[in-house]
Amino acid sequence: MASSMTISARGVAFAEKRPLFFDVLENLWHPESNPDGIVNLGLAENALLHPELVDFINSQRLDGPHALTYGDGFSGSKSLHKALCRFLNRQFRPRVLLEPSAMVVTAGASNAVECCAWSLFESGDYVLIGRPYWTIFQHLFGTRAGVNVLEVSFGSINPFGTEASELYDQACIRARDEGKRVKGILLCSPNNPLGQCYPREVLESVMKVCRKHNLHLISDEIYGLSTWDNPQMEHGVGFTSALSLEVEKLMDPSMVHVVWGMSKDFGATGLRIGCLISQGNPALLASAEGISSPKVIQFPIQFSRQGTTALLMNDEYVDNLVALNRHRLAESYRYVTEFLRGHQIPFRKSNAALFVWINLAAAVPSPCRSDDEILAKLRAKKVYITSGQTYASEEAGWFRLVIAHPREVLEEGLRRMILSFE
Repeated sequence: MASSMTISARGVAFAEKRPLFFDVLENLWHPESNPDGIVNLGLAENALLHPELVDFINSQRLDGPHALTYGDGFSGSKSLHKALCRFLNRQFRPRVLLEPSAMVVTAGASNAVECCAWSLFESGDYVLIGRPYWTIFQHLFGTRAGVNVLEVSFGSINPFGTEASELYDQACIRARDEGKRVKGILLCSPNNPLGQCYPREVLESVMKVCRKHNLHLISDEIYGLSTWDNPQMEHGVGFTSALSLEVEKLMDPSMVHVVWGMSKDFGATGLRIGCLISQGNPALLASAEGISSPKVIQFPIQFSRQGTTALLMNDEYVDNLVALNRHRLAESYRYVTEFLRGHQIPFRKSNAALFVWINLAAAVPSPCRSDDEILAKLRAKKVYITSGQTYASEEAGWFRLVIAHPREVLEEGLRRMILSFE
């Protein structure tokens, strides 16, 4: 009997959606132990702080019977809540200081986004997201919660300019004229995959659109501290958290929700620590805690909670890590963009997140080559980069190149990328 006959129709559909990067992770390149492996420049992991994090975690004594239990509940220990508040109050500078009662801890930031989908939307509702964007949001909103993503295209309009908010406004009006229930806007701030921060005035203008249409604003700030100075960006701005704005003057504070986690800014995807912050909506947090039953939504294990708490309570060590991450990202960005210029590969200037948005179609010898054809050539040389179609890009030929790797990984990956076009 065929294996597809032994599982449900939806099980078959999920099997077909198995991420490609699983195969990449099973055969990662290493200069000594696996020189014929795949160089991963596609998955948005930050390896720049791994030596320091390993040293810190190994220096901690994370034992005791409490670590073998459910701890203080499924939404984070009391000590972790306090540590996250301490850390975010120092780094994100919220206008109203965060208190532990204003957040729940989740198994990563993606889990926090899915909690929003469950608790703020009904099945069949819509959330607005500007293009390009991390299309896994479609899964986080849609697969279990049944919420639809409505894409907003910008064309020639700068998505980081105040005029972009008008397009969110128009999209909401059109959708409602079509009978679609729009309940919120999601911003990835800083933006994935464009690697740029939203100016304060743009965030404020989007909040005004939310007020006009009675929408929730979900600000995914997972890359909030992964920023660097880029003197080559004429209009580059630093990161502004939605928490730092005078929200009550712009929209209903109970409809502003912020997501953050350890995965990107600290390069700690394996810890599975995220948080959902909603300073004006205790009902949302109570609902998220209900969702965070281990039988429904994953919750972070106790060892991760203890390690993260110890780290975030060490102000001096955290400050050094944040500064070191920014320095190493800037160095990686300079190295990669100099390489791209030297090989006449167009790219979009950035100063945030872990990647550079590059136009490979404009650099390959043959004209009119599709994203799939370019990806096939990259795979033939065993280098993994994700294409713009993965991010609902409005223009073909663009790819997201992750730069948050040690120099030897970048050198090998870029070398293979060029070889793939010969």
